[in-house]
Amino acid sequence: MSDEALHSRLGSLVEGYVPASREALASLAVEGVVPSAVVAPGSVESLAATVQMASELGYAVIPRGGGTKMDFGHPPSHADIVVSLERLNRIVAHEPADQTATVEAGITMARLQAGLGKRGQFLPLDPPHGDAGTLGGVLATNASGMLRTSFGTARDLVIGARVVQADGTVVRSGGQVVKNVAGYDLNKMYIGSLGTLGILAEVNLKLQPLPAAGRLLIGTIAEIGEAAECAFRVMDSEVMPSFLEVASPATRSLLAGEVAGPGAGSRSDGGVEGHLGDDRDFAVVAGMIGTDETVDWQAGECERIFRDSGAADVISVDGDGYRRVLDGMRAFPGGGLLPQDMGPAVTCRAGVTPDGVEALFRLADEGSRRLSIGCGLLSHFASGHVAFVFYRDGTFRESDLEGLASLFEDLRNASEEQGIFVVEHAPAALKERVGVWGSSRGNRHIMEMLKNRFDPKGTLNPGRFVDGI
Repeated sequence: MSDEALHSRLGSLVEGYVPASREALASLAVEGVVPSAVVAPGSVESLAATVQMASELGYAVIPRGGGTKMDFGHPPSHADIVVSLERLNRIVAHEPADQTATVEAGITMARLQAGLGKRGQFLPLDPPHGDAGTLGGVLATNASGMLRTSFGTARDLVIGARVVQADGTVVRSGGQVVKNVAGYDLNKMYIGSLGTLGILAEVNLKLQPLPAAGRLLIGTIAEIGEAAECAFRVMDSEVMPSFLEVASPATRSLLAGEVAGPGAGSRSDGGVEGHLGDDRDFAVVAGMIGTDETVDWQAGECERIFRDSGAADVISVDGDGYRRVLDGMRAFPGGGLLPQDMGPAVTCRAGVTPDGVEALFRLADEGSRRLSIGCGLLSHFASGHVAFVFYRDGTFRESDLEGLASLFEDLRNASEEQGIFVVEHAPAALKERVGVWGSSRGNRHIMEMLKNRFDPKGTLNPGRFVDGI
């Protein structure tokens, strides 16, 4: 089918469709693969009709949310139609009494949280790119943040979904209430599949009440082993912080700037008590949310543990300072918090047991020093999740890429003994040198079976997932 015929078909399926310019299509290229058309359906039915047409005529469909993670994974084998979910952005239903909501997948996380907050609730999911990223993109990549420690990941918070499959069929999984137990729990299959098995169009979510208070305790400790030991002491205590982070010196310095903010320095103008110590120190960060009494008690206990563990300084952050640091920690893993004048970051993540975090910190620090590049690390310590952010002034040079590829191999070997290692944001030239998804851990045949069952024609995001599936 010619481009003119394709545009005509899309115009008949999607209200208000206008063919994009060459410049617009070039800006939507995925790892250099430029699509022929971009379309933004305004209803689930229109989305389904578009996917059905693409399947019947052999077009490849690339789902797109906020565009913050379009460089994840491998380049697509081909890309014909970018399907944007930007117009599917409504909160369809919100039932505060049940603590549930039904939401279209194209809504941004910022808009979702603002809408839920009007009725005193929130979705306890705080991934990187939270302002611009869409719910569908977050779910497709199974992204999460600090709150995973106490509330779980996306798979724990989605109770039902309406999905457009690769042939255009619309299916439902799960339900609209938390106690729903009918049918297979297919939600978990779609979450984290990078849109290769179906396009999440509408999602049923499990919510939480907005907390009355929030506070951070930040302890500065000179050595990573001592910082890890301090975090273990918190985990072994009666304190149950909503999140528990360990940050490298470079990351701690960036967070110190967030703590300071404009005019900070005292409780009256910045919500900050104390200062953040030496630039060479690590930081242990405990976050408490809940009632005022609960937060006060947990903060007091955490401060005692920090000081008993040898923390040089302990600061308390609430109010505006608390919100700034939270924003910084959420932005960091996606490369959104860098020193001034640093170029685009290369970001990776690992999942290990908490006792494996220290070794990864040391390995990444030694490797980045050897390569003379910047490196920040932040661990959601209780879950063993580690975010790596590598940066330098300007873009990475060819010699940097060779060195990073070798370092990534070392990090992968260390991580995959216990969990996973995934390269997220990186130049295409680096991704060609490394396996961005890591090992399939003997599960390739299962992934291929699912792809062949749910998308036998390879319509959705072809080639972008694990081992080019």
